This record gives sequence, structure tokens and C-alpha cells, in this order.
Amino acid sequence: MNLIFDFDGTITVNDTIFQLAQGAISFKQQQQDLQPAWDAIVKAYGDDHKAFAKTYSPPESERLSPEQELAYLSSLKDTENASLNRVDQSGLFSGLTSQNLFQMGKSQVSSGAVAIRQGFVEMIELARQKGWHVGVLSVNWSEAFIQGVLHPIDVPIITNQISADGTIQGPDGFNDGVRLTTSRCKANSLEQLILKVGHSSRPTVYFGDSTTDMECLLAHYGIVISADAKSSLMQTLDRVGVPVPHVDSSQDGANVVWARDFREILQNQTLERISTGQ
Repeated sequence: MNLIFDFDGTITVNDTIFQLAQGAISFKQQQQDLQPAWDAIVKAYGDDHKAFAKTYSPPESERLSPEQELAYLSSLKDTENASLNRVDQSGLFSGLTSQNLFQMGKSQVSSGAVAIRQGFVEMIELARQKGWHVGVLSVNWSEAFIQGVLHPIDVPIITNQISADGTIQGPDGFNDGVRLTTSRCKANSLEQLILKVGHSSRPTVYFGDSTTDMECLLAHYGIVISADAKSSLMQTLDRVGVPVPHVDSSQDGANVVWARDFREILQNQTLERISTGQ
């Protein structure tokens, strides 16, 4: 069986892009103050998303099928790339090495700024006992930062990476080397990963928390990680007619369920049931 995890908001309790950016700002604060540039990047990103959503047809209230929603999510690629281009142009990550980024990830966990969701470590241990393949698939900006956050857990990570010149590049060997930005990008990379590990005949369980994970969740057995049933992703799935019962409830053959954390999944032996086809 394949267990593939989103990172931000899934393995971690909250998104970590803010911590990654703040780490870079702190690292370079003696050279230059990058906080205003970062604030401008965040504002432009929000403005672009609002403007795009306002002009997109059909509007959110009329997107009532998974296909319609996935088409909208895929169309966000230019908006996402425009934001990454602004990050590149700001010089936020110039001069940072992979070791710097790795240490940033470790430090964020030790300081408590980044927290790993309950049950994740135990789930990785179970996967290793069972011989299940494990991987992380993320639209985060730094593979080295994720490695630092997860240390000493060592799992394959497919995500963007910060190059020697400080620009954000796509993952090696996946998505044609193009930066991972959208739900479609992640789905393409997931299929490539399954083929590469030679486990295409085995069930794949994908864990995610946001609409960027939606296509992967629907393509396989999906487990939404959410504090409650009112998250943005849960509301989106409800709007497009995808039932998402909790792992505690009767699932009646549902391909997507939700849990508050990995501990709930372990307690319900959800993965064992999937692996045996029950």
C-alpha cells in the first residue's frame, strides 16, 4: 500500500510557508530588511486570488461538480506562479544554503513554532512495520526545510526546492521539473510517483487538508485532515456533492473520509481495513 502525505496543514498542524519566510527574513536581517517585501508579496497574492475568483466562470456558487471545481483549481496556475516569481525577484532566499534551510526547519519545531500532528510518527512506524511505501507530496517551497521539520524521520519528499541562486525551482524528476503549484500538478506528480515505485497495483491512500489536495484525494482513497467538518476543503467537497464521513462513522463505501489527526485513523484501524480490501 502507498501512503502519500501532503505536508503543510496535514503533517503539520498549520501551514509553514510563513515560518519559512520569517526564517529567511531573520537570517538576512543584518544585510537588509525584507519584511516590507514579504508583506507586499502576501498582499499581492491575496489580491490576485480575489480578482481571479471574481472573474472566473462559473462562479463558486455554480460549481456543483468535482470536474468544475478541479478545472477552476487547475486554472490558478498562472496566479500561483506569478506569486513565486515575486518571491524570486525579492531575493528573499538568495544566499541561503540547503543546510541553512534544513536547520530552519529543525529550529521551527524545537521552538514550537511548527508542530507535527498527533499520530503521524506512529503512523510512519506502522507503515514501516507493514512494508507500506510512504512519501510526502507538497507545494511547499523548500525540500530542505521540510526535511528539517521532519528530522529524524527520513521519507521521500517531492516538492519545490530553493536553488543556489535563491529562486524556487520544481522537483527533480517530477511534473517535468516545473514548479508544483496546483491540484493538477500534485495529481500528475502522484501518478508519476506510484509508477516509479512500482506500486500501481496496490491501493494508495492520500492525506490532505486543502483544495490543492483535492484531485489527489478524489483519484485514490482520500483522508482529509481537518480540525472539524467546516474547513474550506470540507465545505468545497460538500458543495460539489462528495460525501465525506468521519472515520468513526459508517462509511458505506465512501472513497473520501476525514479525521482530526492521524491518531484517530490509527485508533479506527482505517489503514488496515483498506490494505485488506474491507
